[in-house]
Amino acid sequence: MLSPTKRNEGSLSPMQSHFLQRLSRLLKLRNEQNGQLNEDGMLLIDRTIYATYCDAVDIGVTEEAQKLLHRSAAAPAASAAGK
Repeated sequence: MLSPTKRNEGSLSPMQSHFLQRLSRLLKLRNEQNGQLNEDGMLLIDRTIYATYCDAVDIGVTEEAQKLLHRSAAAPAASAAGK
């Protein structure tokens, strides 16, 4: 699973940690299920990722959430290049 953040863990509130962990878990699920779910299933995961990202922005961890999204987008590209 993607590490939620490199920020000092003690400086995150429990709610901030919760939403970053949720976002990380959803991004991992999307990468694992890519190709196994139909279009509606992927749309549902994508909408859930977006809603969780919006929650993370609302509670002040925008930078950390964006880093998770960027790392997740880079991970499939790196694994595809290795094939």
